Parts: sequence; C-alpha cells; structure tokens
Amino acid sequence: MNTRFRRVLTTLICFSVLIISCKKSDPAPLGAQTNGKLLAGDVGKSKSWKLIEITYVIGTGSAQTQTLPGCFSDNVLKFTNNDKQDYTETEGASSCSTGSASTIENGTWAFTIDGLTLSVAVDETYSSNGLFSPEAVIVKDANGNNFAINIGYPYPAFVVSLIDTKMVLEINNKVGTSTYKYTMTFIPS
Repeated sequence: MNTRFRRVLTTLICFSVLIISCKKSDPAPLGAQTNGKLLAGDVGKSKSWKLIEITYVIGTGSAQTQTLPGCFSDNVLKFTNNDKQDYTETEGASSCSTGSASTIENGTWAFTIDGLTLSVAVDETYSSNGLFSPEAVIVKDANGNNFAINIGYPYPAFVVSLIDTKMVLEINNKVGTSTYKYTMTFIPS
C-alpha cells in the first residue's frame, strides 16, 4: 500500500507539473502592430517625423539625390496611433506657400498585416507641397530649376526599414512608360 501511495502521489505531481508548465504563450504581435507602434507611438499617442532625404531612380538609371529646399525639409509628418489612425503634414518653421495655412495635408494611415507596406490616404490637401497628396510636389534641382514630383498618390510605401530613430520608405510609380522609384528617409521630429 505504501508503494501504491507513492505511485499515485508521483503521478499526481507529474500531472500537476505538466499542467502548470503547459501555459499558453502569448502570440507574437503582428507586423502591423509592431510597425504601427514604431511609426506613431503607443496607442493613444502620436509621433512626428521629418523627411531628410529623397533619392530617386528613373527607369534603369542610377540613383540621384533630390535636394530638398529648407521650406520642404522642415515639414512635420505626424502619425497618431488612434482608432482612425490620423495623419497630418504641417509646415515647419519656413513655409513653402504664401498662404497662412500651416496644414499641408491630412488623412489616415494603415499598414498591411505583415507591416511591410504603409498606405497613407490623404483626405484633404491644402498645399501643393504634400508628400502623399495627389498634387505634385515642387522642388528645385541642383541648378535651381523647378522639379515636379508626385511621390505618394496613389501608390503604397514599402517599408525598407523602420526603427524608433529612423524610417526608410520606398514608393514605386509609373507615369506613361517611365518608372520611378523614390526612397525617402525620415527621422523623428
């Protein structure tokens, strides 16, 4: 009987250990959740970014760096991690437009489930200097000539890299038979 009691007790202890150790682990967060937090901060918070560099490739040509005028490079892109996932771009200290409106464009943002593609849907545009709006962005080339680029609309941005201190997005665009690849680098504002 003493041997039987030991077997039962040993069996109960083994089952108890198994049951306790079989706790379900939390699933890994989706790429969209992880990148949403890096882009816009924790839920209920927001994060602002500044564009510091644009490179572009036309067709099969070599990569060129687009010089950003100061009034464009100090613009602030604010992403809010709320239910709507708001997006707003505002003028920085120097304004590219002569109007008094500081908001350039606003809308919403979303990642694909895997977090590898960012779509920004612009609902309202107040200036032709919006990064993701349907209007062309007017910048100057190295010789001081105006250069119109339409980067974002309606193309999604592929996430090249996204960490807390830097974001690199790529947008591929086609106008007629010409293809354009824009690589944009941002830092927190």
